[in-house]
Amino acid sequence: MNTDSSDAGMSPPLSLYKVQPHIWLCDLLLDWATIVAVFVAFGYFGTWWLVPPASLIIGARIHALGLLTHDATHRLALKNRPLNELLGEIFTAWPLLIVLEEGYRPWHFEHHRHLGSEEDPELGSYRAGAPYDKPVTWRKVYLWFVLDMMGLGLFDLIKFSRAIWPSRQPWRICGPAFLWLGFFLVTLHTHSLWIFWLYTWSLISGFWAVFRVRTWTEHVGIEMRGKESSHRFNPGPLGRFLFFPHNTYCHYEHHKWPQIPYYNLPAVRALDQSRPVEPLGALFPVSDRSLSQA
Repeated sequence: MNTDSSDAGMSPPLSLYKVQPHIWLCDLLLDWATIVAVFVAFGYFGTWWLVPPASLIIGARIHALGLLTHDATHRLALKNRPLNELLGEIFTAWPLLIVLEEGYRPWHFEHHRHLGSEEDPELGSYRAGAPYDKPVTWRKVYLWFVLDMMGLGLFDLIKFSRAIWPSRQPWRICGPAFLWLGFFLVTLHTHSLWIFWLYTWSLISGFWAVFRVRTWTEHVGIEMRGKESSHRFNPGPLGRFLFFPHNTYCHYEHHKWPQIPYYNLPAVRALDQSRPVEPLGALFPVSDRSLSQA
C-alpha cells in the first residue's frame, strides 16, 4: 500500500527516498545498547530509588524502538522486504508486544489515510475521552507525565494494544508471546527476574509516559487540515533523546511524505517552507488560565 501523498507543490528529490539499511541497523543497536547499559548500571548499584530514572530511560529507548518499528511498518527499514519484516518484528515490535502485519500496520495506514477527519483511528483508541477531550496545556502534559510514570496510564496502554490487536489473524500474537515467555524463563532460571520486572515496569510507566508526551505534540489541539493536521516544532537535545528520537519531531513532514525514511526528514523540512517551525514550548499555553486570556 502506498500512503505517500502530498498536496504541497514542493517535490523532494528522489535521493531522499533512498532506504539506507545501515542507519536503521545502527540506531537499533544503539537503542538496545542503551537499554542494556541501564540494566547493568541498575544491577551494579542495586538501589530501589533508581527505579524511576531507570524506567524512564529504558522506557524512552523502548519508545525509540517503537519508532524503528514505525519505519519497518512503512517498509523503510531494510530494502529486502522479508528481512524488513523479520528484523522489524523480532527486534522492535515484539519487545513491545505488538505485531506488524494485520496488527499495527493496517491501523497505522488507516491513520495516514484519515488524518484530519473524524475517521482517524487514533480518535477511537487511546485518544478517545480524557485527557484528550479538553484543550491541551503544558500543566496537563506535566501532570499526566507524572501520573504515567506512576503506572496510571496502563488503561490507555491497554486501549492502544486492543486497537492494534491482530484480530483477523490472532495467531500472529504467538511471536511476541513466545519471546516474552522466553525472556521470563531465562531471567527466572538465571536468578535475575528483576530484569524482567524492571523491563515490564518500564514499558508500563516510562514508555507510555514518553509516548503520551509525543502524542500531545503530533495532532492534538490543531485544526483538522488533512495531511497537514500536525504540529511543526523543533525540540532541544534532551527532548530529542527522551521524547522525540529518530527525528519523530518531523511528524508534519512524515505525513506529507510517508515514504521518506526518518533519517531524511530533517532534509525535507529544510526544503519545505510552507509552514513555520515553532519552538516546542510554543505549542501549548502553560495553564487553563492562559487559555481563557488568549
